[in-house]
Formats: sequence, C-alpha cells, structure tokens
Amino acid sequence: MKVALAQINPTVGALENNVRKLKGIIKENTGKCDIIVFPEMVLTGYPPQDLLLDGSFIQKAQDALVKIAASSGSTPIIIGTIRQENNNLFNTAAVIQDGAVIAYRDKTHLPTYDVFDEDRYFTPAESIQPVELHMNGRKYNLGIQICEDLWDEEYETKVSRDLIQAEAEILINISASPFHIDRGH
Repeated sequence: MKVALAQINPTVGALENNVRKLKGIIKENTGKCDIIVFPEMVLTGYPPQDLLLDGSFIQKAQDALVKIAASSGSTPIIIGTIRQENNNLFNTAAVIQDGAVIAYRDKTHLPTYDVFDEDRYFTPAESIQPVELHMNGRKYNLGIQICEDLWDEEYETKVSRDLIQAEAEILINISASPFHIDRGH
C-alpha cells in the first residue's frame, strides 16, 4: 500500500490559503498512491484557539471541507479539521472519497497540559470505530486516531486497543504540534 503523507505547513486561520495547499497536494498525489493523509487540523491550522469561538470561522471551515471533498476522486483522503454537531465542536479527521465526506472520526483524548487547552474548545469522541474504505478493489477497516489518542498511558480509554478489538486492520494517527521558537526536531 502506498500512503502519501502530506506534511504541509498550514497557517492558522488562513482557510483559503490552506485549501489551495491541500488541493495542490491532492492533485499531485491522486493516482500515484492508495491513500492521502494530512495532519491534525490541517484545514484550520493548529492550534486555532479562540478562532473556534467564532461561529462564522467554524462554518467557513466546514464549507471549505465540502469544497475539497466535492473535487475528490476515488483515492481516499484523510484531512484533520473541525466539525460542529449540535452545540458540540470536535477535533476530527474527515475521510473523503468519491466527491463526499464519507466519515468523521473524532479525537478522544483532549490534552490540557503545557500549551494545550483542547477541552476548552472540543468535546471528546463519543465512540471509537474503524472506517470501512475501498482501495484498489479491496475493503479495509481503517482505524483513525488523532495525536494524543496514540499516547494513552495516562488515560483509561485505550484507543488503539479499542480500534483493534473493533477489527481495524490498519491504524493511522494524524498529529500536529504548535509552532515554538527553538523547538527541537
């Protein structure tokens, strides 16, 4: 299986610019790989912090995702973004294929240490289930995690274990880190 890991440098809040970057990577890699994987919150930039308190920003991010999805083909794409359902906001991985968002998988473990304050903005995932994807004529059960979901020693919920027990065949973790001057590699 060929995976295109699209490690781009999005700008926080610059949705139009980030969409252009994503579309360019998608166009460049479609047909050359089996799946394209972008980082956590790549569409909004990470961390968007108080931009998440602006309802119009949330709506623009959701609209941008629909536009990206509409131009997609049969190559599955995972894009880190945000989604709102009822009054809850989620740090999510959108799974796109054949012109539509076919699934969302929300982040379970929301960090609240150091520079992270995710529980201020987000609701944790309500369920942990694989996504059924079709690639190269075969069905795969793909387990998607977001960042801290992989580092679960401090948490009662074990996302990797739960995905494997739910018959995930492949685990993919998308992640992002905030910029920091003099940050190590």
